[in-house]
Amino acid sequence: MDADAQKAAVKSTSRRYGEVTHIRFSADELASLKAIAERDRVTVSEVVRRLVRAEVGHLPIASEALRPAIVDMTDQLRRVGVNFNQAVRAMTDGRVGHDQDLEQALIAVGDLVRQFREELKAMTVAPRKAREAMP
Repeated sequence: MDADAQKAAVKSTSRRYGEVTHIRFSADELASLKAIAERDRVTVSEVVRRLVRAEVGHLPIASEALRPAIVDMTDQLRRVGVNFNQAVRAMTDGRVGHDQDLEQALIAVGDLVRQFREELKAMTVAPRKAREAMP
């Protein structure tokens, strides 16, 4: 990787994650982290991020085998979200009878669909090492 590409990768990572922290590990802990990173072909930082995500209840990063299915589910959720938006818009425009409770329910479900879609999209982000290995 040339110097300009490396600088661009660092800037991209900085924008994506924003904050940097320094953590001390025992030799055994660090060896375990490095072994996991090597096994999964990701950085030690990515291993730590995944552990934090799991601890706070976020969905894990998808394996290569699951990624196509999750991308498909993400697209299906996008379509569902579009349908919810169309239903609310039809009510707002007066093309169908307006029911305040139904409108609020549609908006709430649409928000949940968008949130779940964003979580699924986050699962499919390829780790830096995998992105760098791509042709």
